[in-house]
Amino acid sequence: MKIISRYVSTEFIKILLIIVAAFMVLYMLVDVFENLGDFTKAHSDFFTASTFFLYRLPQAIYYTVPLSLLVASFLNLGLFTKYNELIALRSGGLSIHNITLPVLTVSFLISVGTFFLNDSIIPVTNKKAEDIMMSIEAKPREMFFKEDSLWLKAGNYTIYNVRFIDPDKKIMGRINIYYLTPDFKIRESISAEKAVSEHEQWFLKSGVKRIFNTDNTDISLRQFDSLPIDFPFRLNDFRHVIVQASETRYSILKNYIDTIKREGYEVQRLTVDLYAKTSFPFSGFILSIFGIAFGFSIKRYGGLAGGIGLCILTSVLYWTVYSLSIHMGYSGYFNPLLSAWLTNLSFGAVGGIMYFRAMRL
Repeated sequence: MKIISRYVSTEFIKILLIIVAAFMVLYMLVDVFENLGDFTKAHSDFFTASTFFLYRLPQAIYYTVPLSLLVASFLNLGLFTKYNELIALRSGGLSIHNITLPVLTVSFLISVGTFFLNDSIIPVTNKKAEDIMMSIEAKPREMFFKEDSLWLKAGNYTIYNVRFIDPDKKIMGRINIYYLTPDFKIRESISAEKAVSEHEQWFLKSGVKRIFNTDNTDISLRQFDSLPIDFPFRLNDFRHVIVQASETRYSILKNYIDTIKREGYEVQRLTVDLYAKTSFPFSGFILSIFGIAFGFSIKRYGGLAGGIGLCILTSVLYWTVYSLSIHMGYSGYFNPLLSAWLTNLSFGAVGGIMYFRAMRL
């Protein structure tokens, strides 16, 4: 039994490595065509561009592994079926479960490894790739995070501090603006609970405006419910520095969500992204079940070519349902945990039915 398991696992891994390499090349070619223009416009050197795409490699692995597991499991069992190795193994007293267990085990372990890849290496490499992209763009203002809030310097004498930003909903929370004198003393400050964009105009809500004298003592104070303001930046400028799920570890993202949730901010989108970090890595294991079922029925699907086409169709269907479920979670129609795991649960149920039907062959 150990010899058979080792043989099945070895053949599966061989096929998987070839397919992962092929899909990664395709993914990286698309990535190169999408981003190379930015480096060309900035007249970046070859080393900078190469380093950027090298940092993007772990992300390519992350996105190509699920489809690779689907196709590899199909080819592994499909070739066994085509060349009658499956019949030979069954004649030796092995059940379908015994034959497929090594494939399922390897797929599950790879899915676990994908989760840790996404939680440890990818946030670092994505951040470094983003830093390289930012370095080739001209940025007239300084922008950075400290203690979970954004600090931005506009011009020489104005500093903005923003606690929370949602670029999609055009909302900023807990804003402090400091206007400085040439000798860097505060001459005026504005604090507001939030800022919202209404008809292309920004308004500060529920705040206080203070004006100081030369000794930095408070000489006037005015409360306001709504105050129009022109920010010297665009929300798109923030997308590179605000908390991004793809650039943040699971534990750090969870702590950030807990913090801003306690402060009363909307965390629906970030919570969906948090749970998606746990669900998507296991999509490969779910899809490998389909690949096994397709491999047993290779003759019914028109041979290897037909089966590969069916695998691609299944992966497209999975991604469509997954994306739809995630966006339903973003919109608040689904619970964040449900929106992240619904596709895995539904496809897992269908795949399980197909698998157990195959076991009765």
